[in-house]
Amino acid sequence: MFQVNEGNAIILASESTRRVDMLRMLGIPFSIIPPDIDETKRPDETPREFVLRISYEKANKVGKHFPDKWVIGADTIVVYKNRILGKPSGEDDAFKTLQLLKGKWHKVMTGFCVLNISRDVMYRDSVETRVFMKDLIDQEIMQYISTSEPLDKAGSYAVQGKGGYMVKEIKGSYSNVVGLPMCEVAEALLSLGILS
Repeated sequence: MFQVNEGNAIILASESTRRVDMLRMLGIPFSIIPPDIDETKRPDETPREFVLRISYEKANKVGKHFPDKWVIGADTIVVYKNRILGKPSGEDDAFKTLQLLKGKWHKVMTGFCVLNISRDVMYRDSVETRVFMKDLIDQEIMQYISTSEPLDKAGSYAVQGKGGYMVKEIKGSYSNVVGLPMCEVAEALLSLGILS
């Protein structure tokens, strides 16, 4: 669909299979190098500041080793009433999170960063999507948790998986909820002259 312009090479700084699959949809070659960074939220950091910082730190960690390449870092969080709901610590935590979200709107936010250290170019942005989860009964929550799907997902659900049935309405980018806002990332890569 797109092609990478000559002299450009792309690295995805992520171990997320969802991000890998989505970037592959653009039909472009890229390498995958997962970064190892501390993803602890800083005091007084807003959710948007947090995803922008983490996406930059992921890209920068890999970019330092490959300064001539374009590195894409991204981070997705679920936010309810300005509180970040990360990956659950276990089944009980997943249950509490889903009880909190049921029958309510929440936000999914992804920060992404496109970085080329040798060219001194950095592009950062964040995308926000509003999601409404249906009013779940406890038995539904327990059945979903028994699939193990929510145990490694921010907000304890996967819209692209079995948890998709719980999502009643989405306002904004669907791909953002999955983990990479495809429209905005493609626009960034085109605007930077990486793709054509």
